[in-house]
Amino acid sequence: MTTMRLRPDLEDALRALPGVQAVSVVTSALGVPTEVHVLASPGKSPKQVVRDVQSMAMTAFEMDIDRRIVSVVQIGQQEGAPTAVLVTPSGPDTNEVDALEAMTDGSASVIRPIVQRISLTSTRTSSSANVVIRMGSDEFTGEVTGAGSAAARAWVVAEAAVQAVSELIGTGCEVESAQVVASGSREVAVVVLVLQVPRVGEHVLTGSALVRTYADDAVVRAVLDALNRHLTG
Repeated sequence: MTTMRLRPDLEDALRALPGVQAVSVVTSALGVPTEVHVLASPGKSPKQVVRDVQSMAMTAFEMDIDRRIVSVVQIGQQEGAPTAVLVTPSGPDTNEVDALEAMTDGSASVIRPIVQRISLTSTRTSSSANVVIRMGSDEFTGEVTGAGSAAARAWVVAEAAVQAVSELIGTGCEVESAQVVASGSREVAVVVLVLQVPRVGEHVLTGSALVRTYADDAVVRAVLDALNRHLTG
């Protein structure tokens, strides 16, 4: 079903919550929220932000928001200090059934990888990304440190995502390029990966993902898009 943004009233109400800087609500064609992306200031735990979102939706709109569809990004920066970004698509108390429901294609029993958590710390000289991918009941982690420039940030995040799923790929894979580009009024993360196929050689893969609220999440989703066939069989 096509996803649209049909609840600007809900977005406006959530933006008014203390510590919330930006909100993007994606809905079904019937106006039912399917994804809620929140950019929040540091100081309040991501779990509390999710609870605030649920409380506001229930109180003001009599709408029961599932915590699994709420992702929270917290960005904090001080002069000369690292910048930290935390994405929490699901709480630590999510059980295995919840995870399987979130990753199972509605038309086929295919378990797909999902972005569980992304963290990024960066200074003027270096940046370090930690990406956690969940597939079924298993979690896979990748961590990479690279240059601190804005241009290098997407590559560092993409490389961490590739390292996270390297065990699932089963062969060598490198990030040739990763960037966020403008496409009309939208921004899209685009990655090019080079897969080392035994007895064949290099196999070039590409993936893309729309930037919904923050670029780092889109970069990881673009990596998963490129590797989709290799990860899901």
